[in-house]
Amino acid sequence: MTTPWPADAWYLQLADLTIDLRFRRLIHSGQSVELPQRVFDLWLLLLSEPNRLHTRIELFDRLWAGTIVEDTNLSQNVWLLRKALGEERKGWIRTVAKSGYVFELPGPVQWFKQLPPALQPGDALIVPSDPDTFAEAEQRDALAERPEQASPAAPLPVAGPATGQLPDPVPSSTAVETMLLPAPAPAPVPGPFPAATGGGRSGKRVWAFALLGLVVVVAAIALFADRWNRFGAGKPELSVALVTIEDLQATSRWPAKLLEEWLSWKLGSLPEVNLLSESDLAADQGSGTVQVVFLSSVRVPNDPEKIALYVRFQEDGKEQRLEVKGDPSEMPALVDSVSRQLVARLLPARETPWPALELSAAAAQRYEQAALALDRRDWMSAVSIGSEIVESAPRFGLMRLQLAQAQARLAQGAAATAQMELAAELLASAPPEVAALLAARRLALDPRRGQDALKAFASLADRFPDKIAYQLEYARLLVNAGEPRAALARLVDAGGQNAVGVRIAKHLLRADAYQALGDPARMRMEAGAAERLARDAGPGWTLERADGLLLTARADSLQFPERPVPAAYEQAATLYEQGGNSTGALHARVLARMAGPLTGDADPALDALLARANAGGYHRLEVDVLVASADQYMKAGDADTYRARLLQASAVANASGDLLSMAQLDFRLLRNDLLTLRFDSAAVRIERLRAMKVQGNLGTASEQFAASLLLLRGHYAEGLEVINRAERLLPVVPAGQAESEAHAQLACTRVVPLVALGQVAEARRNQDRCSRGNAVVSRSRGLLSKTYIELLLGDRVQAKTLLDQAEQSLPNKPPERWIQLLELARLATLLGQPEKSERIYAQLLPQLQPTGYTAYVVQTMTGQAESAAAMGEWARSRAHAAEVRRRIPADLWFLLKRLELVAIADALEHGDRRTAIAKASALHASVHRLGDAVLEMQLHSMFEPGELKDDCSAAEREALVARTGMRGSDVDWLNLSGHTGRGASR
Repeated sequence: MTTPWPADAWYLQLADLTIDLRFRRLIHSGQSVELPQRVFDLWLLLLSEPNRLHTRIELFDRLWAGTIVEDTNLSQNVWLLRKALGEERKGWIRTVAKSGYVFELPGPVQWFKQLPPALQPGDALIVPSDPDTFAEAEQRDALAERPEQASPAAPLPVAGPATGQLPDPVPSSTAVETMLLPAPAPAPVPGPFPAATGGGRSGKRVWAFALLGLVVVVAAIALFADRWNRFGAGKPELSVALVTIEDLQATSRWPAKLLEEWLSWKLGSLPEVNLLSESDLAADQGSGTVQVVFLSSVRVPNDPEKIALYVRFQEDGKEQRLEVKGDPSEMPALVDSVSRQLVARLLPARETPWPALELSAAAAQRYEQAALALDRRDWMSAVSIGSEIVESAPRFGLMRLQLAQAQARLAQGAAATAQMELAAELLASAPPEVAALLAARRLALDPRRGQDALKAFASLADRFPDKIAYQLEYARLLVNAGEPRAALARLVDAGGQNAVGVRIAKHLLRADAYQALGDPARMRMEAGAAERLARDAGPGWTLERADGLLLTARADSLQFPERPVPAAYEQAATLYEQGGNSTGALHARVLARMAGPLTGDADPALDALLARANAGGYHRLEVDVLVASADQYMKAGDADTYRARLLQASAVANASGDLLSMAQLDFRLLRNDLLTLRFDSAAVRIERLRAMKVQGNLGTASEQFAASLLLLRGHYAEGLEVINRAERLLPVVPAGQAESEAHAQLACTRVVPLVALGQVAEARRNQDRCSRGNAVVSRSRGLLSKTYIELLLGDRVQAKTLLDQAEQSLPNKPPERWIQLLELARLATLLGQPEKSERIYAQLLPQLQPTGYTAYVVQTMTGQAESAAAMGEWARSRAHAAEVRRRIPADLWFLLKRLELVAIADALEHGDRRTAIAKASALHASVHRLGDAVLEMQLHSMFEPGELKDDCSAAEREALVARTGMRGSDVDWLNLSGHTGRGASR
């Protein structure tokens, strides 16, 4: 693509918008937004050729040449571009209905080689519509760099879209065939796991476990080694606590804070050092002898223009002091010098090599605010301030490392990767062990190197087994790589042998692992233990208490969605605010909002939260809010907008490199595919999720959906094997312990193929496991399954009693209530109560039709065809059946077999036995191919042995009854006159 600006231009200015051509950034309103490559290419094309129509076909040819893409790809990219431009500028791109887009140039454009300041009066302006008028703008003295500022960094490599791995809550599964389709409103895509960060920040945090959710960006995990290293080893060579004594004069505190951070990174990155926090010391949790180092910086009394930096520690039983004085401009170099001296005194073998501390005094003063934001785990503030600092101090490697950490927490994956690359380069002259840790972190940020990252951290953990920080970080990486069981093996409780911060960290990590495994009961137990430990440890553990409360609230919401929103959400938000963590408070309140009932009306609260998340660059929270908004549209019955919002959320996740949210959203879209009967699309998504090879909840849940698709198509044996494979992904339940809810839900699903295949005894065992689930939904499903089994076994009296009980135990809220009402109505028809079924269907259909979920609507209409036939209203039955056939795919065996059975009965009832036999013979052949014993016996009850093509003999029919015991599998509910097959099969 030819552009009207010269090839060596680095920046463009358009109104109040700055375009960074090297780093693909849009800068406006004090924010910097990095665009994905394809979105940036679209922007450059529009900018180069303004005020003309770009047709959709033309854009596809120019941007996606040689690539097969959906029309939605272009729409998503335009949506992302408008979003990046901001509310005031998105109107620059005008949609021309059914044609394409026009970029309406808002004014002239200027280009620069250096980042421009705000435009001044008299600046030379250049209009891009006339390429000849482009000329280099006059360079200004104001753009000249100060001596301490380095030239802009080289362009950063940006990771492209990739496949990620993440766990997701096991979706509501089904106990009987009518419930094979998933619920449309699962728990919204949650935010990141609380992620560990070291507690030594300001001496006030042993570790940070910020924001709750089901998943965290895998790339973020490796970034927290510097904080994990703030506590830990059981037998380190040296235990150190850095204690900063704060001066009342705010203008002189920054050198001590800079020294604390620089020393914490150096010492904490060494495998032989165990860094403790003040909170650990206050709780008397140090491991053996602790070397306490006091840091302080003050104005020199007799020369207030200078600052004195003091370090005090014990050596050979005597107090040792390091002291330097200098002008503020000299302090960064003096801090670096003092850090080298102290490391040499504490660890002579580690005196060299270390990278230089390269930043100006102004940047160092601003850095104090960034470090304090990191202490509070206020990632949005940390990213905002940190981005400003690296612009003015591009060779400040520690800030780039910490900025990458904060960006990853906000799911800004591509930006975090770029910062990590530069940080690793700037800090590369550190000791070999530190370099190995940096290399492992770099791998963890690259979605293509996930297995390499695991190997790297495994090597560190095995090479230095006494460095608990490495063990904890490796465990967290395992959780987020979909291997929670391996993580639990690394998190054995050492009791009082560990510092209190380590014990809290282990409890919270185990809660993460159980969440990934779909075990909210154990998740709650571990989260509660962490919260109690933090509460009992005294002051300094506010954020850890908030972490525990938030995990507890999430566990309650996952296990008991029908209950009111847990109060622990707001309790956690309040504690986050008390700890200065506005990011955590915002996320806690978003999760609380999404845990409550959603309506189809506009939600100002969610809109406000989205605005805050957008302004702070908190992409994961943007995804959360978009998904919550999607759920509102689903509740309002706007299925198209629901799906569109999910695709928007997916675009945000893709643009920011948030791989786990991308997979999480793909999982939701798979559910949507099944509910809208897009079976081919569902099959593609299932294979894509399988390719991730994850364990835990997502692995289990995706296999459940794969099984559902097979069962809907009548492939019972294959579906049963997939269900069994899904259960093997769950942890083995120790003898004497209750099964998790995930086990119960799988048991509910397994009943379906077992009954169809005639394995009634095994179906009963699984129905019992299903009924023992903790969730109300599982227990009520189990009761409906038992009703169906008793009906098939011929005990109609018991089945009717159970059906009445099931009616009283239905869930209160849709969609689970819809699903179970559909099954209850079907069973009522089979039990000779078609009038009851008709009432239920009449109530359900008006609720279901506006939702746009074809699956529920056609299930209802199939039930109406059956109940109408049972009441002898054959014309109405045929009308319903015809409408269902028009709407469903040709391989939806789950409904087609029921419609075919009614059609055969219709032909028999109206004397067309030849048609009935032809239809029954074709259906009988399919029955044998699929192994559907229930339907085979229903057909046998309608015809004498030998009437059908390739029919079963009388002996074979009797053997089938004897093998299955299902003497109640007949068509008596159709009240046919004169069919003769029953006697031969009973």
